[in-house]
Amino acid sequence: MPGIREPGPFAGPFEGLRQARRGEPVALLHSCGAGPAWLCTDAVEVLNRPAGDVAGAFAAIDEFVRRHADRRVVGWLGYDLGLDVEAWPLRIEDDFPVPVLHLAAYATVQEFAPAVVEPAPVVPAARELRAHVTQADYERRVAAVVEHICAGDIFQANLTQPFTAAWEGDPRDLFWRLCERSPAPFAAYVEDGAGTAVLSSSPEEFLWRQGTQVRTRPIKGTARRSTDPEEDRELLAGLLHSEKDQAELAMIIDLLRNDLGKVAATGTVRTGPFPEHASFAQVHHLYATVTAQLRPEVGTLELLRATFPGGSITGCPKLRCLEILEQLEVARRGVYTGAIGWFGPGDAMHLNIAIRTLVHRTGRLRGNAGGGVTALSDPHAEWLETLHKMAGLERALHCSVQVPPEVRP
Repeated sequence: MPGIREPGPFAGPFEGLRQARRGEPVALLHSCGAGPAWLCTDAVEVLNRPAGDVAGAFAAIDEFVRRHADRRVVGWLGYDLGLDVEAWPLRIEDDFPVPVLHLAAYATVQEFAPAVVEPAPVVPAARELRAHVTQADYERRVAAVVEHICAGDIFQANLTQPFTAAWEGDPRDLFWRLCERSPAPFAAYVEDGAGTAVLSSSPEEFLWRQGTQVRTRPIKGTARRSTDPEEDRELLAGLLHSEKDQAELAMIIDLLRNDLGKVAATGTVRTGPFPEHASFAQVHHLYATVTAQLRPEVGTLELLRATFPGGSITGCPKLRCLEILEQLEVARRGVYTGAIGWFGPGDAMHLNIAIRTLVHRTGRLRGNAGGGVTALSDPHAEWLETLHKMAGLERALHCSVQVPPEVRP
């Protein structure tokens, strides 16, 4: 790829990230041993959109990527960019505003061979990691989603909740520690050079494209890990035989097949084995692979507009879920459940789903967790699932989630 060069004098990609110039964009894409890592520096142009500025965003992305077709373009696409595809009534105020879109075209991309994450430097503990809703409140919101399903409004929806921490430290070191404690194949660190850093240890692939070939791998179905090998095997077996989780995954496969079908050549959308599974440091997951061959004229703009935001983190039908989630969630999602990754050179692209993700700005961190709710969902189990998904972030931050107490009349 044009612009790729050998690593610099530092020991590895995380040391390179630490030494990169401050106050300008930088990105590190790290697969935690599943593939190479790329450190991106020396941005030649940046595309930013502030929170709420979504009109025409995908056309702007397409134009930016075309203008830098010979370079690697890296950044994030916030969840609310979905409003540029199809608007839904807005209710939630933005209590943690960061750019809804950040992309940078880089002159220098240093590639590192696949390697496991080496021990990270010590980072300060967060002073708190606070949930924004009580356990009972979240469970009531899950029950409300189940009521919508039983009423025939939707088939499933991905309900989420936010967590906020006060933290003073270097987010570059924190990303290193996050990858050590919660390694994931689609990890990414992106700084916009203007005070916002996004740290993602995502296990989920949103879109991969090479030429006319495209792939998505939705995750649906989660079970916690255990340090006891026998119990861990039992937890995985239970997940693999869970009627609720298999139904959840099957519905999202259908949604994504439909999304890709909008831009695919007729008869080329395919689904791989069902279900597939992967095990990570804190959780087991079910997932599936959906592939297609794009029509020759389909570019970045058409592909993103057909698929964004990812169906696994909205639900189906997608628009009705977006409307319902706007009524039930308590904070704008920001970068969370959008996408992070790269475009180019050419029409190649690879984006994750921005889950297991922290956003750092002015001494605060925002993280989120959620899960797919179906007619078979147990509200208490859904609440526990969000905490299991926060475990890797807790380990990186040396703290546990603080759930606010119930307020009794």
